[in-house]
Amino acid sequence: MSRKLALAYHNLSVTLDAGMPILTSLNTIVEGQRGRLKRVFADLANFISKGNSLTEAMARHSNFFARIDLMLIGAAEESGNLTDAFRMLSGWYEFCDRLKKKMLSGLMLPFMLIGLAAVVGPLPFFFQGKIGLDRYIGEIVGTLALFYLPFVLILVVHYLMRRVVVFRWFFDALILRIPLFGQAVRQLAISRYCRAFNMLYKAGVPITQCAQKAAGVTGNAAVGNYFKGGAKSALAGNMVGEGFSRRLPTEFLHLWQIGEEMGELGNTVQKLADVSSESAEFLFNELSQWLPRFVYWLVCIIIIYQIFKIATFISRMY
Repeated sequence: MSRKLALAYHNLSVTLDAGMPILTSLNTIVEGQRGRLKRVFADLANFISKGNSLTEAMARHSNFFARIDLMLIGAAEESGNLTDAFRMLSGWYEFCDRLKKKMLSGLMLPFMLIGLAAVVGPLPFFFQGKIGLDRYIGEIVGTLALFYLPFVLILVVHYLMRRVVVFRWFFDALILRIPLFGQAVRQLAISRYCRAFNMLYKAGVPITQCAQKAAGVTGNAAVGNYFKGGAKSALAGNMVGEGFSRRLPTEFLHLWQIGEEMGELGNTVQKLADVSSESAEFLFNELSQWLPRFVYWLVCIIIIYQIFKIATFISRMY
């Protein structure tokens, strides 16, 4: 869906830049879409045709559009800068789609090997009559559960905890402590903050609101807390960066401070967003390489264990 949404936002930015009204642009986009995306954008066009704003139309589909989308489009409508808003959102979703593809491509082969090992492992004992069909299926299910059940539990716990603020913060803080994965999530969250802040800043939103709203779309509650002091600092008449947590990277805090002092905050934040995105992409790429290797080792251990079991069984027969 990220790829399709990125393309839809890109097309909207192109049509708006060409001088088309937003209603005409939406109707043009609808013609090339399918499924849920088409239904949602068709409803946007229909709702806007009745005199409502795009922000109000998108808010009706808050379960489809991310919070950062609603926040940015709302600011862009007020400033009359929808074209750049759609262009920036398109770039963001292209980046997210690229990360997802890297992770999935890295995990596809390991998951196939896990399934193969689960099926082949107990197969000799089944052919030898040592175990029946029920036991054979049970062995397969047990092996798959050993690998997949922890992932399922993590996803379920994550879904439930995010509904409670305290639990969400605890879970997100715990994620940051996971080697490599936690670093990647932290950099991604920093990138989200910088991109949201820069989008709002360019849209003409007051800097205090930029800092406050951007802190809510980091995607990680623990990292979001690192930035919450920025809005308070700005309200007190100080620089935004002075309110940031010292847990943020030193280089990040230093560059942000320079950007504010030099009056080049927009360009500086854009550079920080790009650097954080590149760092997150690199770390996720490393994770997509090392996680399959870890799975390979586990599969090898299972295979070796099964070989020893078969060898022991044969030695007892003779």
